[in-house]
Amino acid sequence: MDKTIVESVIQMAESHLLNVQNEIKKLEINRAEIDDKISEYKKYLTDSAQAVRIAKQEMTDNPVNTPAPQE
Repeated sequence: MDKTIVESVIQMAESHLLNVQNEIKKLEINRAEIDDKISEYKKYLTDSAQAVRIAKQEMTDNPVNTPAPQE
């Protein structure tokens, strides 16, 4: 095989591997952003569920007395 062809193939392979490496870096950044968003939503869900439980408990402990409708 001609030396020039081999050098060209090696150069293309190195360029391709650099592109793959860059794509991996982008995906890792995206994964970190997604993981952060998931953590944010989990905290929101936990906090909101706790608020609902507290509100339900308070309603059970202190029912609102409303007059019965008159006929």
